[in-house]
Amino acid sequence: MKKDKAFLEMDGQPLVERSLEVLQTIFSEVIISSNKPELFERYEVPIIRDELLDRGPIEGLYQGLKTAAYDNVFFVACDMPFLKTDLIRFLAKWIPEYDIVVPKTHSGLHPLHAFYHRRCLPTIKNSLEAGRLKIIDLFLVCSVKYVEETELESFSDLAKVFYNVNTPEDWTAIRKR
Repeated sequence: MKKDKAFLEMDGQPLVERSLEVLQTIFSEVIISSNKPELFERYEVPIIRDELLDRGPIEGLYQGLKTAAYDNVFFVACDMPFLKTDLIRFLAKWIPEYDIVVPKTHSGLHPLHAFYHRRCLPTIKNSLEAGRLKIIDLFLVCSVKYVEETELESFSDLAKVFYNVNTPEDWTAIRKR
């Protein structure tokens, strides 16, 4: 994408604002992770930066868990325009029993739409130090609740909920939905 995905507009509203509207109805604390904090200053939420660059979403997860006032953090990508309040609340019912609560559908795992417990911090730090930058690698050593698609069947249009924008073609397709 040639533009920051958080500021792509759907129905005249940037994706970041769509996400904030949903998240702020559920959580008393919402934090934005960005290495361009000046872009998000107008939203009046804490903004954190990566300590080390080029380590991907796992670095944002690490910094978010370190910064958050709460032990459990819902971590979501900025390019998912169809978040559902009731689905996020449904996922929350398994915390703090597990370190990670992640949806698993026919299209795979959704680690950028999942809950993470602060207990994951040492594991994430070890992964970062070892150069293992895939969030799903954490699932091998943390206690994980995989919320199966069959458990999510009461929620309509899961493919839409978990859809994210990675390319201009994705953006075109999502706007046609």
